[in-house]
Amino acid sequence: MSGARVLEADVGVVGAGPAGLAAAAALAAGGLRVVVLDEGQRAGGQIFRQLPEGLQPQRAPAEPPSHHRGHGLLVAAQAQRERIDHRTLATVWNAQPGRLWFEQGGASWLLRCQRIVLAPGAYDRCVPFPGWTLPGVVTAGALQVMVRGFGVVPGRRALVAGSGPLLLPTVAALLTAGVEVVAALEASPRARFWRALPAVLGSGAKLREAFWYARRLVAAGVRLRWGWTVFEVRGEGAVQQAVIGRVDAEGRPRRDTAQTVAVDVVGTGFGLLPAIELGQLLGCQTAYQVVRGGHALVVDRTQATSVPGVFAAGEICGIGGAEVAIAEGELAAARILQELRQQPLSEALVLRAARERRVADALLSAFAPLPGLVGLPDDDTIVCRCEDVPLRVARTAAALHGSALRGIKVGCRAGMGPCQGRICGPSLQGVATGDGTRIADLPIAQVPAKPVCSATIVDAPVG
Repeated sequence: MSGARVLEADVGVVGAGPAGLAAAAALAAGGLRVVVLDEGQRAGGQIFRQLPEGLQPQRAPAEPPSHHRGHGLLVAAQAQRERIDHRTLATVWNAQPGRLWFEQGGASWLLRCQRIVLAPGAYDRCVPFPGWTLPGVVTAGALQVMVRGFGVVPGRRALVAGSGPLLLPTVAALLTAGVEVVAALEASPRARFWRALPAVLGSGAKLREAFWYARRLVAAGVRLRWGWTVFEVRGEGAVQQAVIGRVDAEGRPRRDTAQTVAVDVVGTGFGLLPAIELGQLLGCQTAYQVVRGGHALVVDRTQATSVPGVFAAGEICGIGGAEVAIAEGELAAARILQELRQQPLSEALVLRAARERRVADALLSAFAPLPGLVGLPDDDTIVCRCEDVPLRVARTAAALHGSALRGIKVGCRAGMGPCQGRICGPSLQGVATGDGTRIADLPIAQVPAKPVCSATIVDAPVG
């Protein structure tokens, strides 16, 4: 089909988080027509998430300093609404240079554009452990969606465990919702953080953010325990207890330190993973960068990918946070305006984006994945939730078919369910082989990049 559901724009932006908003606002201010495609109900992404229209929270959410910048981005994008066509609840499922196919409202659409900016964000990194499939065990990102995105109070007593800066926003969101946080566990050793601190001290934004969260935790009586994690979650049909304990410097659980706490919510966040599927479909070069979350798109100093006309900004280039995403989104827009409108490219934008990346890399080095965490699950632990694959079956598959991700999937169907390995994939090879130090294989991207109705693919516009 063609015609009725085909859009035309100068630039197509995938994602309405910090990077996508910054790029769209700058592009529109420069006179270009922009279409923003986003899966959310409103702009803001995960970091600057807004409640749905008309929904009022029971408690006003406490917002860190970075969110003031987010409000500014939302206002700037709204001011350019004549040039920005923001498509909400839009799932991009296929991409070619100059073409983006998406599903919205049960219909199949095609966006034709001269340039593409990829800013789809990231996924939560999941680490399996006994009981992680019980109702009430939720990823850190999903908890923030529940609390900040829909005003839902997930429970009364919560445990937050994992590794990385995302833990603090999760604790703050739960406290805002009136949830008692009984423990906040950071698996990485404190020594890593102290080694990374000098490189972060030059960033006023990072320091303001850290002090803001520290005050919230102190006021609530929540102490961040370094070198601790969750070993197991127990309950009859829902979370009732969590077993927690210390881990060594490599993340291996020290079972002799185990203790039990009564909770009804467990939030886990072991870092983030760049969402690179669309970049792979477009043929963009990728590289594995452990500090930045794993496989990410490779970009030049102006955010251009290896594919002409395709740019990337934010977490798809490696995990970095809001400041990095905004700087890279603005830089990508400036490069496109240079190409399409012959506007001069400010070297200051290039230097700012590089500086924000350096600071983020230094901070994230304190929370690099711990290889010993692959020792958390036991033989009966489900490691692929979609296909109900326990660890013993995944290990057998790895022994029979090889340790490559494809061999494990063929041997036991792990990673072949609706999520296409987005939940289990990052940890699957490590837990199946018992080797948490190996570099995970590059995931295979195929059409559709996200689950959509079969009719959407059949009725896809051409052009």
